[in-house]
Amino acid sequence: MPRWFRLLMALVCALELPICLYLTGALLSANDPPQPPPPPHTPHEWIRQNSFLPNDIRTHRPRAALISLVRSSELAGILQSMSQLERHFNRHHKYPWHFFSETPFTPSFINATSSATDAPTSYHLIPHAHWSIPDFIDRDRFMQSLDYVGAIGVGKGHMVSYRHMCRWNSRFFYHHPALRDYDYYWRVEPDVHFFCTIPYDPFALFAHFGFVYGFNMAILEDARSFPSLWPATRAFVADNPHLLHPDADPTWLFDLDSESDSSTSSSSGGIDSIYNNCQFFSNFEIGDLRFFRGNHGSSDDHDLGQDSPDIRMRSPHDLYVDHLDRLGGFFYERFGDAPIHTLSVSLFAPRDRIWWFGDIGYQHDKPPAETGGYVLADVVGRESLKTRNSWLEKKVGWDRDVELAWGGDGYGGYVRQG
Repeated sequence: MPRWFRLLMALVCALELPICLYLTGALLSANDPPQPPPPPHTPHEWIRQNSFLPNDIRTHRPRAALISLVRSSELAGILQSMSQLERHFNRHHKYPWHFFSETPFTPSFINATSSATDAPTSYHLIPHAHWSIPDFIDRDRFMQSLDYVGAIGVGKGHMVSYRHMCRWNSRFFYHHPALRDYDYYWRVEPDVHFFCTIPYDPFALFAHFGFVYGFNMAILEDARSFPSLWPATRAFVADNPHLLHPDADPTWLFDLDSESDSSTSSSSGGIDSIYNNCQFFSNFEIGDLRFFRGNHGSSDDHDLGQDSPDIRMRSPHDLYVDHLDRLGGFFYERFGDAPIHTLSVSLFAPRDRIWWFGDIGYQHDKPPAETGGYVLADVVGRESLKTRNSWLEKKVGWDRDVELAWGGDGYGGYVRQG
């Protein structure tokens, strides 16, 4: 065999070997099962990997419920909310619905709401002690507060039922025995809209990353509704500094450019600054019940005060809201559950355990009386706008000194046009 022929054959074999190895590897990999994607490192990666997946409610899933504080008279409104949330989310997951009211639900309400979903439905009566004026409240002072807050135009300030609602949503809902076996809740109000498909399970997202609170929007609240809330919060923190979470960052809630001492503000994380009255809009919220109630679960005890024997097992939130309640802020003023939840999760939870559901299309309709021009709520923001914007106008006939003399904050006459 000529030498040149042997060299040619050697060259051909050298070229064929990598081709054969490549084809063999391709055939083997084609027969291998598909490899799962790498584990998600961020919530957004998790959402991309877990959207539009088939759901089997028989498999392990978070212990979660949809909850609604609603009256039988609000049937049309809650059916509106249920229809959209069921269509865009819960028909795939069938998380149970739990309805709460201070009065018994009518048979027509029960029949209509249970027919609006394939998920289980339950109906619960709020204990009288959780929806009544406690003994430590001065009733004469409370009635005077109703008249005053209503007279100066604070929204729903004259409504006794609204005070009870704010107190229940702040302090009692997570103690109700109906929620004892759940870890997470999704609050659903009547007359709200969910416009878009929710292609993943928010409860599973919470369980995977350890989130404790989720919101959809943040708004400014009327500062006149809770003038003592921030001083009371600062006093509680001063008495209980060990309850502040080391990874919390509440500085987004404070006006760090205010006249408060800058050195004090920087050393205390802004706790000595002015609260800017920003709040998570709690009409939409998803939360971890364990953050709110602590380790002792739900309770049938109507008195959850500081002298409770299980105080060491109570959550920072539970101790905090008990402190606010004992000061009478839900009745002498109009403390809302939204600013209380906002302050609580910002002080007692790690910053990276709060999640913004910016991808959920949500709308909460305002009553017709609230759709026009409105009083600017934030004291700091109003003062700033007053000096820099020509479109901030005063009410006709309004006098700041007169309002201050009557106990107002001196900013109730400024109205934003448009």
